[in-house]
Amino acid sequence: MTFSSTQIRVFVLAYLTYLGFFVSRSPYSLVKTTLLKSWEPFNGEDGWLTIGMLDTAFLIAYAAGLFIFGFLCEKFESLYVLVMGCLSSGVTTIFYGLADFWDVHSYWYFMMMRIACGFAEATGWPTLIKMMDLYFSKEERLDFIMVAFGSCKFAGTVTGSILSSFCQVFGTDSWGYPFIWCGLVIMTVGIVDFFFLPPTKGQAAETQPLLSDPAPLPDSDTTPKNQSESDPAKTKPDNGPVKTKSASDPAPSSNSVSSQEASKDAGEGETKTLNVFLRALQLPGIIDYSIHLFFIKLGVYVIVYWLPAWLETLTIQGTGIDYQLACYLNAVWGLGGVIGTLLLGLIVQQTKLYGVCSFIVSVIAGAVVLVTFWYSGIAGTLMSVFIVLILLLGLTQNAPYALSSAGMPSVVNKLTSTEDTKLVGMATGTANQRGLFIAHEVLCECS
Repeated sequence: MTFSSTQIRVFVLAYLTYLGFFVSRSPYSLVKTTLLKSWEPFNGEDGWLTIGMLDTAFLIAYAAGLFIFGFLCEKFESLYVLVMGCLSSGVTTIFYGLADFWDVHSYWYFMMMRIACGFAEATGWPTLIKMMDLYFSKEERLDFIMVAFGSCKFAGTVTGSILSSFCQVFGTDSWGYPFIWCGLVIMTVGIVDFFFLPPTKGQAAETQPLLSDPAPLPDSDTTPKNQSESDPAKTKPDNGPVKTKSASDPAPSSNSVSSQEASKDAGEGETKTLNVFLRALQLPGIIDYSIHLFFIKLGVYVIVYWLPAWLETLTIQGTGIDYQLACYLNAVWGLGGVIGTLLLGLIVQQTKLYGVCSFIVSVIAGAVVLVTFWYSGIAGTLMSVFIVLILLLGLTQNAPYALSSAGMPSVVNKLTSTEDTKLVGMATGTANQRGLFIAHEVLCECS
C-alpha cells in the first residue's frame, strides 16, 4: 500500500503534535516529589491529597474539553482549533513553571493553571483523529496506521522525561525549568502545524479519493418510483377537484414563516441529537469498547501520574532514586509503550484478533505490575532487573491502551455501514462523534 505526500505529511505532523502534548504533560508528574518536599502549599501533611486534586481538576477539565472542542471542530476549521490548543497549552504550562521564579504559593493559582491546561489539551485528540479520518481511508486506517499513531503518547513521555532530566544535567536545579522547556516545545509544534498541516476544510476537498467511500446512492434503474413522482400530469385526484389558492387568501407574513422554520429546525436538531446518541449505542461493539477502554485507562493513568513520585521513594542497591534517575526510568516505561504498541499492532494486523490480543496482554500487564511492586520492596533488588521490569510494565500496559484508543475504533467502523460510521463517537474521532462518549470519558479521565 502506497501513500501520497499529503498523507505522509499529515501523519508525521499529527504524530509530532500529539507527542508534543504529552511532552507538555510530563513535568507535572516528574516534579511531584520536589513540590511535596520543599514547596508550599504541597509540603504539608495533606500534600499528597492537595497535589492529587490538581490532577483530578486537570482530567475533569480535559474530559469536558473533549466534548466542547469536539463540537467546535464541526463548526470551525479544525486546524485553527488545534493551533489555538497548542499555544494555550504551552502558555499554561510555562505559567505553571514560572510560579517557581515568581515565588507563588497560592494553591488556587496552580489549580487555575491546571484547569486551563486541561481545556487546552482537549483540543488535540478530536482534531488530530478527525484529520487522520479525512486523509486516510477506512482500509488504510485498519492497516496498522492508527495503532502506529497511538504510540505517539508514549514517545511523548520519553521525550518529556529526557528533556526534564536535562534541566538538572546542565545545572538548572529549579523545578520550573522543565515546565518552561516543555511548554516551548508544544508551542513550537503548534506554529509548525499552522504553516504546514493541511486544513480539514477547503483544501481537504482535493483529497476526496483518500476519504472513506460515500454511502451508495439509490439506483434510478432499479428503485421503483411513485407514478405521481415520475409523471405528475397523469395523476388524477380521488377527492374531487384540487383547491386553488385565490387572490383573496391572505399571504403568510415573513416573520411567521421565519419563526415557524426556526422552531422546526430547533425541534429537528434536538431529535437528531437524541437519535444519533441512541443509534450509536446500538452499533456493534460500542458498549464493549467503552467498558474495555475505561478499565485500560484506569490502570494506565495511575502509572502515568504517579510512577515518578513512587520511584523516588524507593532504594535500589542501597541508593535512593533521585529526580534524574526517576526521569530516566519514566522514559524507559514510555519506551516500553512504544515498542509494545508497534509489536501488538503487527500481531493484530496479521491475526485480526483485536479483542483476544488485547485481553491476553492486559492479563500479562496485571501480573507484571504485581511482580514489579513486589520486587521493589525485597532486599537485594538489582537495578538491571528493576529496569527490565519497568520496560515490561510499559510494554504490556501501554500496548492495549494504544490499541483500544486508536486501533479498535477502526474495527468498529468496519462492522458498520458508512452512514453509521459517522455515529461511532470516539471510535473515529470526529467532533460530534466524540461527544457520544463523554460519559465514558469523564469516568476514565477522573479515575
